[in-house]
This record gives sequence, C-alpha cells and structure tokens, in this order.
Amino acid sequence: MRKIITDSAANLFADQINGVPHQSVALSLTSGGQRFADTPDFDRGAFAVFTAGKVIKTACPSAEQYLAAYGRATEVFVFTISAATSGSYNAARLAQSMAQEIRPEQKIAVFDTKVAGPAQRMLAQEASKLIQAGASFTEIVTQITAVSQQTKVFFVLKTLNNLANNGRINKAVAKLAQVLKINVIGWADEQGEVQSLAKARGEKGARKALLQLLAEHNFDGQRLVIDHADNLAGALALQAAVQAQYPTCQVEIGTCNALCRFYAEQGGLMIGAQMKG
Repeated sequence: MRKIITDSAANLFADQINGVPHQSVALSLTSGGQRFADTPDFDRGAFAVFTAGKVIKTACPSAEQYLAAYGRATEVFVFTISAATSGSYNAARLAQSMAQEIRPEQKIAVFDTKVAGPAQRMLAQEASKLIQAGASFTEIVTQITAVSQQTKVFFVLKTLNNLANNGRINKAVAKLAQVLKINVIGWADEQGEVQSLAKARGEKGARKALLQLLAEHNFDGQRLVIDHADNLAGALALQAAVQAQYPTCQVEIGTCNALCRFYAEQGGLMIGAQMKG
C-alpha cells in the first residue's frame, strides 16, 4: 500500500486524496500544561475559550505519532509544515529512521515543504496524482522535489500578534500593523521563513497588492488554493479578483483548522499557488 501523510497544518483530513490513503498527524497548541490538538473535530468555540487571554505555544507531533501513521505501508510520502517554523519535519525524519529499523524494506520520503496550509495541501494532492498515474517511488520524489520549489504560500493578515508572540515575525512589524490598522501581505520565503512583503489599507487594497505580488513572482495562472479564518466573503472576493485577471485559473476555497487559524487569526487568508519555473 502507498500512503500519504500530512501534518495538520495542511488543513487536510480526508481519509483519501484522489483515491490514495491519507492520514493527518496532529500538531497542537499548549498553554499552562493544557493541550488543544489540531484535529478534524476542531471546535471553534472550544478553541476560542482555550486561547482567550492566554500565552499560547505550538507543539509539533511526536516521532511516535508519525511512526504509528506510517504503519505497514510499503511506500509513504510525508508532507510537513516548513521546518523553519516547526519541529514537525524533524519528528517525521526521526520516525523514518525508527520505521526503517523495524522494516528496512519500507520506503519513506519526508518533504520539508517550506510552506503551510493550502500550499502544503497542493503538494500532497500532486503526489496523489502521480501515485494514481503509476509513477515509481523515485519518480514521485524527483517530481515533488521539483514542484515544491515553485509552490508558494502567501498570506493576507489583519493582525500579526500570534506570529510575533511566537517569534515567527518581527514584533515591531506586528505593532505597526495594529496601530495603523493595515493588512499585511507576505509569504514563506525559500527557506520557509515568514516574511512581510507589502502592506495595504482595506481588503480591496490587500487584494490588489496580492495580485501584484503574484504577478511579480511569476504565478502560473493555473490554480490557486485559499484557506480562510472565518472570512469566506474575503476568500470569495479574492477568488473573483484572481479569475478576473487569470480567467482560466481554478480557485479552491477551504478553511483554516486550529493551528493555521491561530496564526492567520480572525479574518486572515492563506493562499497556495505555483509559480512558473
């Protein structure tokens, strides 16, 4: 059996992707010894109570969680959130070593996607298509490695407090955005680090700035994936703006689960897109 594993930052919890077995491994949020797991039964009300007024830290899955997910699959393809922002990749690699001590014949590929959310999900979906097409393990690893270099995640955020408090972005940038009440548009760079690229007032200005950034970074105009944090209207407006500029572009809209919602915060958007090579 061939299997795809993602950590929960991919916002992907289906048992299959294009007919290929899939399993999500949960990241979590912690505070004062309490833990909130990023699982498919995510409860927004309970999440709001858990995070309200608390210092929240995020935690990666354990190697044992990954090892259990690998199971007895003959080939496993693992897609983790950027190693620059989480220990999930390192845990998955440790589990790879543990698994292959038990079953040396088991083939496991662990990808540090250097992205999160919708872009991470795009790579897992691409792997599923290659599996269904009958590509070999080596062919899939080679193809995904190439595609991942062109797959980017952008974000449009109304507040950066949680990113700043967890050391993902400069606190001065976060404070300025809060004071000026501006949207911050950014991405995860080639190292997977969160970087601010532009600032704009209002959602219309943010959409215009994002479209400009997509063009500047050679967006291929084929497919865009948007995950939102309680901002379906904003996601739909962005979809319309993208398709006005790229008429043949397929746009998929999803939602942020617990971890991505924590970082995107209320009203935030995460955007996955592939650039031209």
